[in-house]
Amino acid sequence: MPLARQRPGRLRRGPAGRSLIAGAIIAAILSACAVSVVAQLWRQPMHVPFQYSHAPTDDEQDATLDMMLIKNIHETGWFNTNPALNAPFKQQWAEWPMGGDLLAYTIKKAVVDATGDVALTFNLFWLLTFPLTALIAFPVLRALRCSWAAALAGAVLFSLSPYHFRNGVGHENLAFYVGVPVIVLLCMKVLGPDNGLPSVRDLRHWTSWRQMVWLLLGAVLIGVTGIYYLAFLLSLLAICAVVSAIARRRPGRLLMAGIFGGVGLAASVLANLPTLVFRWQHAANQLGVPDRAPGASEGYPLRLVELLSPVTAHRFAPLATLADHLYEPGREGLGTAELGLAAAIGLICAVVTVLIRAARTEHRRGWAFEARLGIIILGALLIGTKGGLSRVLELVGLQGVRAWNRLAIVVAFASIVVFARLLDRLRVFMRHRRWPRARLAFTALLTVVVVLGVLDQASPAEMPHPRARAVAWHDDGAFVATLERQLPKHAMVFELPVVDFPEHTAIQALSAYDLIKEAYLHSKTLRWSTGGVRGRDGEWQWPAAALPMPALLRGISAMGFSALMLDTNGYTDHGAPQLAELTLLLGQPIAVRGTRLYAWDLRPAATTLLAGMSTADRHALVQQMLDAPLLYLVTDTDVLADRGNRHDACASATITLVNPGSQHVHKQVEITFSRER
Repeated sequence: MPLARQRPGRLRRGPAGRSLIAGAIIAAILSACAVSVVAQLWRQPMHVPFQYSHAPTDDEQDATLDMMLIKNIHETGWFNTNPALNAPFKQQWAEWPMGGDLLAYTIKKAVVDATGDVALTFNLFWLLTFPLTALIAFPVLRALRCSWAAALAGAVLFSLSPYHFRNGVGHENLAFYVGVPVIVLLCMKVLGPDNGLPSVRDLRHWTSWRQMVWLLLGAVLIGVTGIYYLAFLLSLLAICAVVSAIARRRPGRLLMAGIFGGVGLAASVLANLPTLVFRWQHAANQLGVPDRAPGASEGYPLRLVELLSPVTAHRFAPLATLADHLYEPGREGLGTAELGLAAAIGLICAVVTVLIRAARTEHRRGWAFEARLGIIILGALLIGTKGGLSRVLELVGLQGVRAWNRLAIVVAFASIVVFARLLDRLRVFMRHRRWPRARLAFTALLTVVVVLGVLDQASPAEMPHPRARAVAWHDDGAFVATLERQLPKHAMVFELPVVDFPEHTAIQALSAYDLIKEAYLHSKTLRWSTGGVRGRDGEWQWPAAALPMPALLRGISAMGFSALMLDTNGYTDHGAPQLAELTLLLGQPIAVRGTRLYAWDLRPAATTLLAGMSTADRHALVQQMLDAPLLYLVTDTDVLADRGNRHDACASATITLVNPGSQHVHKQVEITFSRER
């Protein structure tokens, strides 16, 4: 029995309730088995991260960021601050809005506290997102009038959507899209007939609120499982409410949409309370963390041809070739919005139904449900397409949501619902035609649909391959272990080159977050200089790194750093001049990893570096380094230059002088402007 017809406020007891619970559990089990088979988990080393790459510009770098947070919540209890990063201070991660991932990190904390293994937790959470998605999708499919068997097939197919693999381990919080079925359900409630929701007048009675309790809890779920999914809920609810208010002449639907959206928004605000408090207590960040430039949504639009395209590197060679030709020019291999064949059929059916009903004066009620699903799909396309409403939504606070092509997963679920209902229509047709053994034939058909659908959606190229990363993982671990054996507990290590954090681009062959990946993730006892949020108290490292090498070594030694680490991939000529100079000044390194990572003990050289300096002189030197002023150049194209290292041409610019320290510093600054013609 659909949830919409059950007793308000709670799941129906008896056979119907047990059937619903059993179906959800079976869907979760089948989903877990399916991902185990397509990913060949029995061949994978589970204690090596599923994604661990050192290739510049790849999107696996977010996997490092995720493991950084998992490690921190295991060691400190949560991720707001991290004393092991941004030495000699600590990382203040509360500035970054992470409340949308509250549920994800709550689960990860439970897993990492039980296992004590960051990499294993990282892998297990991604695997858990498949059965958890199916667990939620099944009852929502039943609520959307799909039969038990069709809902089971639809839940499994949706949980293994191509989006799940393409936004996989590197973006595993996005792969945790358990709230997406609820988005479609809430939109359908707003679009649906009068018996779908209580009237505005009925809201005066407590029983009406009890009737919506599961829907309201679903809105809360969306609010704590991703800022993207909350943005999708708010924008689609607004469209559906306006359409329903006009088509059904029920302006009360605007209020109902506001209630659902408000509950989701309130849950997100509460989850992001640490970020709101931090920003209220601190001055605005000059480097705009994590602000996006206007028009960022145009970089990742939702493309209809991509939705209907086969997945990248499809198992069937002709379809793989077709996918190659349908990529967006200049972004080959970056398709993220493919639906798979089953959902593509549902999308086409839903859109055609809307068009036919719009052209006819008489409508068949039998396809009204599919037409409402088509409205949701068209609404998503209207928002996410290039030049769509996403540009307008930037003006109302959604500028941080740049990748509107991720609306594809909402389109996928709405399309899967249509596809599941098509299967039910086929079942009814077979029964009315009195096919021999119709039930057995339909069961066999569903089995074939699920197996072929999973194989169609799960591209081998998108599967995790930790075995290929095991050598790099263990080599980095051995490098850090060697360093820890020779340094005291809680010793500080200064890392070169200095890089922006978070979301910096590749520097030479140095990828984003590599300094965290190859050091902090493997460390148990040391503190590291990298990982300070840009624009805050780690900014002293930029002018310090620009000093001559002897002056830098003198300053960080006075500050209490015990070692220096160099990643040669961050320099031209593979860091040969820096390596030679450091070897001359400090002697042979105490830890080496290939020709890339080198570490020196600063303590033996500290006596020479700080010779003749009193305690007061050392303190003054430290304060001079920490309070060094910085100049930020903001161009007329709203691009923030990297602390004077960029030389992009601009018609106008604003220069802001920032003192990241706590004391007044008197400096004379001379600025020279010139224009080359």
